[in-house]
Amino acid sequence: MKKTSRLLTLACVVIFSSSCKTLQIEKPKESYLPSNLSPVQSEFPLKVDIDVKQLEVGVNSKMNGLIFDGSKISDQDLQIKVWKAQDFSFLVKNNVIEYRVPLKIWSRFAWKVEKFGYEIGDNYEAEGSIALKYKTTININKDWKLVSQTVPNGYEWIEAPKLKAIGVNVPISLIANMALARCDKLISAQIDKSLTESVDLKKYVSQAWSEVQKPRLVSAENDLWIRITPKDFYASPITSVGNHMNIGVTLYGQIESFMGVQPSANALAKLPEFRYVNRPAQQFNLNIATDVTYEKISEMAKKELINKTFTEGKKTITIKDLSIFGSEGKAIFVADVTGTLNGRVYFNGNMVYNPTKMAVEITDPEFDVKTKNALVKSANWLLHGVILKQLTPYLTYPVKADIEKMKAEVNKMMENYPVFDGVTMQGKLNEINVTSLNLVPGALRIQANVKGNIAMKIANFKF
Repeated sequence: MKKTSRLLTLACVVIFSSSCKTLQIEKPKESYLPSNLSPVQSEFPLKVDIDVKQLEVGVNSKMNGLIFDGSKISDQDLQIKVWKAQDFSFLVKNNVIEYRVPLKIWSRFAWKVEKFGYEIGDNYEAEGSIALKYKTTININKDWKLVSQTVPNGYEWIEAPKLKAIGVNVPISLIANMALARCDKLISAQIDKSLTESVDLKKYVSQAWSEVQKPRLVSAENDLWIRITPKDFYASPITSVGNHMNIGVTLYGQIESFMGVQPSANALAKLPEFRYVNRPAQQFNLNIATDVTYEKISEMAKKELINKTFTEGKKTITIKDLSIFGSEGKAIFVADVTGTLNGRVYFNGNMVYNPTKMAVEITDPEFDVKTKNALVKSANWLLHGVILKQLTPYLTYPVKADIEKMKAEVNKMMENYPVFDGVTMQGKLNEINVTSLNLVPGALRIQANVKGNIAMKIANFKF
């Protein structure tokens, strides 16, 4: 009996030990491939907004009272005085400003007639009001300076000069032409001077050109920096909306993204000469990244997998713990299991992005080489791959929230970002697309390309 009992005990031990193996497998080496954010070409519109109403107020404040006082005009017995009658009113059409200048005119002229051998005459005074019309065309020279050219565009009598004297004709045309000739240069010079002195376009363009080249922090959480290397600067034709004149200037350059370190500033590029390009600015374009820690991914996976049992025939394993790290570009999953097999196993897979599901999925799962070697001797049934196929869907990690967070961070930065005094950067992302996934120490790096509308707005001109 004792001998039989010993044999049964030994048989049970053998059966148990053969059906419930405990593995001791060497951990794969942790390693990571370089992760770079490739530079992209992008365009930054610089919207110069000129409020023509402000210009109107500024010019009106500089021209008041008596504008012209002249006698013996063109060697004629004619004296004219001209006052500003009302405020000037401006109307903008793209790069042309049209306006009328209401003036009050007083004139004294001599009237003489020869009759019956006698010369009869007297001096007469007449008052009226006239509106002189002008057009100012605005352009930009190659040195980024605003150039305006004002020309007369006719006149209209608001109230023609009148004289209560029988038989005396007031020389209306002569008075108007004289007033126009004497006031044109004065008024047009004042308009052109106000524009060129008040709208210092080169100052703002030069500041924007310099400021944009400084490295800037995009995301403090991810320590993400961008550096812009400008390649060109050009403008589109001047347009107008309501009472606002818009000068569209676009900076074209290369954007580089850096994670974890503030990049050094490049040598300051020289501002190129001004030139027109008759097309609208393209979309803002930037490669950015966000890191999702392995701990965060494994914690989400563990909620689905811990104490979950997988079967293949009569064989079972139950997941007791799970963690992740990277090795040679692949994700390594460390699974502590119990059941038919006890111990720690390592399997790997490629992390890929599924744009339809907005999730990171595992493809081509397989056991690590050393785990395979151990399983061949002790648990060959696991190598059939059935359990790995059952397990990997639970390792899917949704990244929609991370992408939305990334988008929100960039949008917040572009909402009303002060570049320097009087200039703000404004914009909004239109689309964000994941371009690649990279395993870096401690995290999965999700790289994305973002596109949208972005502009630096200048709106503090003083007239």
